[in-house]
Amino acid sequence: MDKVKVLFVSANPVATNRLQIHEEIRQIGIKLRAVEYRDAFDFVPRFAARPDDLLQALLEHKPEIVHFSGHGSSAQQLIFVDDQGNEKPVTKEALVHLFRTLKDNIRLVLLNACSTRPQAEAIAETIDCTIGMRKPIGDEAAIVFAASFYRALGFGRSVKEAFELGKAALLLESIPEDKTPELLTRAGADASAMIFVQPPAAAAGKPAPSKPGDPVSMPERLALVRDLSRLAPPDWEFLVTVLEGAAARVSRHGTVPEQAAELIRWAESPTGPGLAAIEEAFKTLQNP
Repeated sequence: MDKVKVLFVSANPVATNRLQIHEEIRQIGIKLRAVEYRDAFDFVPRFAARPDDLLQALLEHKPEIVHFSGHGSSAQQLIFVDDQGNEKPVTKEALVHLFRTLKDNIRLVLLNACSTRPQAEAIAETIDCTIGMRKPIGDEAAIVFAASFYRALGFGRSVKEAFELGKAALLLESIPEDKTPELLTRAGADASAMIFVQPPAAAAGKPAPSKPGDPVSMPERLALVRDLSRLAPPDWEFLVTVLEGAAARVSRHGTVPEQAAELIRWAESPTGPGLAAIEEAFKTLQNP
């Protein structure tokens, strides 16, 4: 089973309220060690993060999930740190531009910080699922919600179910902040169909799909990109419909060649079906 890479970015500048960031990632780890698919996640932490640390980590690790733990602001910013440990605000516009440019494999962004709904809403125009906070959230609530959310993902639940179970955990602990987290989705994406950890039984009886790491010759890849880019819009819509999972991964914005490039990136990602699956769908289109 391919691991789901989670980039855990945190910042707590010296002049801001102390947050229990290490307790948050500790609790997430405890919950994940008790799940059915405990080895399904690979957490990449970046503590005391500078803005450029986020850029570097996205380029280096190409995560499926990006998690920010720290402070938000009423000015619709995320608060990182500078080289002296002081506040370094990052605007909503900068975040949107960054994720639009470097979305790569990213399918979920969790902004576990106060008043981050505006940022989450803007990022959701590009990323399939984004979670933000409607208002300030307490440390305990942030920790309980995040740990329970990842636990549910680790049991093979969808993003939508994991989100609801995170809120249920707050209610069970009598923490009256279950209305604070909000899940937003990109147009065309379905959080109830997005499952990061597929149980092995789900593939029983099905032919083994090619894996993202399977070798594909460069001429074959270029030929596939060329063929997809030449499809008429109705044929492109049909291909995206018959290819399982593609409808939730392709933005449906831009030209067919631009969408084809997006489809190829997803297919070759650790959570994608591989290029062979796209080739099979293309053959179905050519020979119905």
